[in-house]
Amino acid sequence: MGFAGALRNIVRPLSVASSRALMPRISTNASMAPFCPAFPSPCKPPQWLHPLWNQFHSLTDTRFPKRRPSEKPRRKRASLRPSGPYAWVQYTPGQPILPNKPNEGSVKRRNEKKRMRQRRAFILAEKKKRKAQLQEANRKKNIQRVERKMAAVAREREWAERLAELQRLEEEKKKSMA
Repeated sequence: MGFAGALRNIVRPLSVASSRALMPRISTNASMAPFCPAFPSPCKPPQWLHPLWNQFHSLTDTRFPKRRPSEKPRRKRASLRPSGPYAWVQYTPGQPILPNKPNEGSVKRRNEKKRMRQRRAFILAEKKKRKAQLQEANRKKNIQRVERKMAAVAREREWAERLAELQRLEEEKKKSMA
């Protein structure tokens, strides 16, 4: 991008300078209209500059992909895989293949599969632990809420009894005074 940009910056002033050199001088006389037969419009470059301009433009164009073009497509990684089955398994015709009797040697991805199983088991165990902790916390909260409600009811009952006792004492006092 840097080289192409520098090249473009060099080419543009050259093309502008050459186009200005070709344009005739506009006279100061207002009655004469400016006329340029080489340029149908001031925005377009002249016809004789087109082949040169196209070559420079192809050098400085950045819209095409970065990868160099080639006749045949690039090789994919999958094509580098050796031919043959994924894993060789001993097999006797007419008998089913047991999962615990693989080919001699190790099962493919045995350690990876073991790690995956252990990870899943650990995640499930942690999930169960968290669930149990949450249930325990909720149970304790519910017990405390019930205890608070029962204490409030007991306080209300005691207050009602105390009020009744005070009213009875006041009535007795009034009777004794009267």
